[in-house]
Amino acid sequence: MTSSPSTSAGPEAADASTRTARILVADDTESDRRTARDALEAAGHVVVEAHDGQHALEVFARERPDLVMLDVVMPRLSGLECCRLLKAKTLHAYLPVIMVSTRNSVNARVEGLRSGADDYLGKPYDADELRARVDALLRARRILGDIEPERASAPGDAGDGRLDTAHMRRLEQEFDRAERYSDPLACLRVALDDGRAQAHAIARLRMVIDATLRKIDLVFPMRSRGFLLALPNTHFPGALAVAERIARDARATAGASPSGVSIGVGFFPNRDVHTLRELLDLCEAALERARSDGGGKICLFQHQGYMYAPEDP
Repeated sequence: MTSSPSTSAGPEAADASTRTARILVADDTESDRRTARDALEAAGHVVVEAHDGQHALEVFARERPDLVMLDVVMPRLSGLECCRLLKAKTLHAYLPVIMVSTRNSVNARVEGLRSGADDYLGKPYDADELRARVDALLRARRILGDIEPERASAPGDAGDGRLDTAHMRRLEQEFDRAERYSDPLACLRVALDDGRAQAHAIARLRMVIDATLRKIDLVFPMRSRGFLLALPNTHFPGALAVAERIARDARATAGASPSGVSIGVGFFPNRDVHTLRELLDLCEAALERARSDGGGKICLFQHQGYMYAPEDP
């Protein structure tokens, strides 16, 4: 006698939301961390813990969790502030964040969601409800992850309107490394002053850049017909030396159709830079200031703007 197929799904047919995920639980109360850990580990997830908001950022940089659970009220850095920073760090990759708090009024929930959180759960919560909300967010993350490669290759698509998604991810990795180890990182926005410059002028500028950079440096073409350079372990003097050499060599090789080069430089660590987005915005602002000053200039922003006009050798 042949048995009929079972109507219950086996482990291999389980819903995608039941796959193991790495989850960061940040709470300054040990008993609350333990409650969350027990509930999530019962569902097969791996839990990493942080005891305050600042610690959560450090653990996130090291562990790269799939989902973050933040208590609203924590020392050093609140859950709301931590959520804003985490969302800024992951602009181009969906990171689900659940806020939890004993403050469960409408205003408190609205404040949490406005900070960028994807869900808000009042304490004390039911373990089954927590697992259900986590599963829903992880399912959304996987769906978005499945369509992301297609979006990245779509014509004209870019993470910030100027860089494509793959390049933004690489920059995020470099920024996270600099932040984790407190290493200096300089970013340069290099562009020809003539916005109508022909392709051969852009190619000539790229050759100058490639001849100037070290092997560890990164160069990304911008959709606005310029370049973004990331220079790891580079302080103010080193960035200025690179910018000056690029400007001079580009002018020397311009041939019969010279076009000035303007360069904007931003730095990390910097009291005004806490995220990659802020660093890139600083570079764009520096580039625009260099151009508005007549072009052919280098503008470096550290704690204040510093304008520099490279001289011919």
